[in-house]
Amino acid sequence: MDDEHLFGGVWTRTKLDALEKYLAAFNTALSKQNFKRIYIDAFAGSGWCDITEGSQKTRIDGSARRALNVSPPFNTHYLIELAQKKLAALRAMKAEYPGKSIEIIHGDANIELKRLCKKYSWHDERAVLFLDPYGMKVEWETLKAVAGTHAIDVWYLFPYSAYYRQAAKDANAMDSGKQEAITRLLGTEEWRQVFYVPKRQPDLFDANSGDEREAGHSEMLDFVSGRLREIFPAVLEPKILYQGGDSRNPHGAPLFALYFAASNPKPAAYKLAKKIAKDVLDAL
Repeated sequence: MDDEHLFGGVWTRTKLDALEKYLAAFNTALSKQNFKRIYIDAFAGSGWCDITEGSQKTRIDGSARRALNVSPPFNTHYLIELAQKKLAALRAMKAEYPGKSIEIIHGDANIELKRLCKKYSWHDERAVLFLDPYGMKVEWETLKAVAGTHAIDVWYLFPYSAYYRQAAKDANAMDSGKQEAITRLLGTEEWRQVFYVPKRQPDLFDANSGDEREAGHSEMLDFVSGRLREIFPAVLEPKILYQGGDSRNPHGAPLFALYFAASNPKPAAYKLAKKIAKDVLDAL
C-alpha cells in the first residue's frame, strides 16, 4: 500500500509509546491552565506504521494518529509532510476526526517549522513537537527557532547511525556534501576539530595523509547533547534505540538516540517537563 512505512522495527514502537505517554501527561498537566495546547508533527508520515518484530509484521498507529487520540486532547494539530502519497493518507485520516482542529501542511519541515514558530506569540500557547526525520534532515537553525519560542517541548529521534556513518573514519572519505550535511545538523564546524586528529603515521608520499576520526560513537553523541544544551534550558540524556531486541534487552547496532528537550526557561516549567519525560523514558 502507498501509505505503508515498511522500515519500522522494535524501535518504532518504543519511540511512539514514549511520545504517546508524554502527550497524555503534558495535556493533563496543562488542562487546568488557559494555554492553547498545540501538537506539531514535522515528519508526519501517513498516520500508520508497519513494523516487524521478530517474524511478526504488525500495523500500529503512527505519531499523528496517536496525538489525535490522546486524552485530554490538544486544541490544534499541525501535520507536516513532503511526500504526496503520505499527504493523501493524512487527508483520509483527517476525515476520521471531523471534530478536531487539524492543519495538514505540504512542505519542507525546516521551512514550515520556522513559519509555525513565527505564527504565534507563544504567550498563551504551549506545544509538543515530534521530530522523526528521514535521515539527517533537521537543520540546526530550525532547532534554534524552536528553542527561541520558549514554549515548545521537543521529542527528537536523532539519526545516530546516519550521523556516525557520515563522519567517516578517514576524513578523506568524506566529500563536501557529507561534511556540509553534518555542519547543517550540528550548526557548527567545530566537530571537525573535536572528532578528527592528524594521522599518526602518514605515508612517505602522503598517500595516506590527512585526518582520521579519533572520537568514538558515544563521544560523537555527547557532542550532540552538548550542542542541544547550548540552546535548550533542559535536555535529558537520550535513550539509545537499537536494531533488535527490546528496550530492556537490545542487540545489534545503535540506530537512533531519542532526545527530550524543553524550551521554556522557567525552572518550574522545565523541571516538570523533565520529570515527566524522564519517567516516560525510564519506563521503556
